[in-house]
Amino acid sequence: MGNSGVGLKQLSVPSGRILLLGLLFFMPAASPSFFGWLTGLLAVPVCCLLALGGDDTGKKQVAIGLLVAGLGALLVRQVEMFLFSLTFVPLGFALFKSAHAGESAAKSGAKGLAVLGLTWLLFWGIYGGIAGINPYSHLLAVLDLGLQQTLELSASKEAGLSPEMVLGLNQATTAMRETIPGLLPGLLLSMVTITVWINMVLANGLAGRLTGTTPWGPYATWKLPEHLVWLPIVAIAVVLFGDGWLKDAGAWLLMTTGWLYFFQGLAVFIALLERWRVPPLVRMILYVVFILQSYGLLLLAVLGLIDVWFNLRKQHENNA
Repeated sequence: MGNSGVGLKQLSVPSGRILLLGLLFFMPAASPSFFGWLTGLLAVPVCCLLALGGDDTGKKQVAIGLLVAGLGALLVRQVEMFLFSLTFVPLGFALFKSAHAGESAAKSGAKGLAVLGLTWLLFWGIYGGIAGINPYSHLLAVLDLGLQQTLELSASKEAGLSPEMVLGLNQATTAMRETIPGLLPGLLLSMVTITVWINMVLANGLAGRLTGTTPWGPYATWKLPEHLVWLPIVAIAVVLFGDGWLKDAGAWLLMTTGWLYFFQGLAVFIALLERWRVPPLVRMILYVVFILQSYGLLLLAVLGLIDVWFNLRKQHENNA
């Protein structure tokens, strides 16, 4: 009886992991309006399941879990949403492989960025070919239509806005309609970058709790390669002195590298708070202030750049 109980317990653990993975992939398809946001985090359970089960066993568990979720999506007739959620599976595998090889957070993030970017390009290319539309042009049209409808709604009597507010909103909306087409590639690349970073941070923390070892070490120690600092410098120069498509490309590069150095600045900020032993409640308030305020994002990005030259985390690294 004792051996039978142990066997059942060992069997139930992998089964529970498989069912949990299947549930996480099924939920966005079952209710996109409530759980659609969960899609952007689905590389995390894939990476953690591989870390717990190992390469070969983990692959089988992921495959079975996805099969269960796919059958559920087929029953609720939300196959398209489920297929999009599958684009995060290669990212989960890439992050696991990179972490298993002992690569740094920066190198793992670069691989994840390449994998997710190519996967999305492939997915939307196939989807556009089947649907007979250009996804990029369609996205531009949808954004422009949304801005136009916002402008019409604000100008209506039902909105109850003053003429000065309507004029200011009109100018802002017109400026956005003119600039978004030129900046959209940079916005999309920034979205891919942020998505990879969020999945890495969550996978790092969750894997650390489940296995006792964080794949890339504490977040406060994450660091970009020093030579990468030339990218934002070149981007600023191109934006200031370039013209036409070259200026737009500089803006794309500046947006993307700005996020990268914001992530590094946040790591520096966390390391400094740990060094100064700031109470947890005060830390949470500071995180909210810096992350939600636009100037806070800029300050953290600048802090990340400063760390390249002055190594503000040197004491933290020595303690580690």
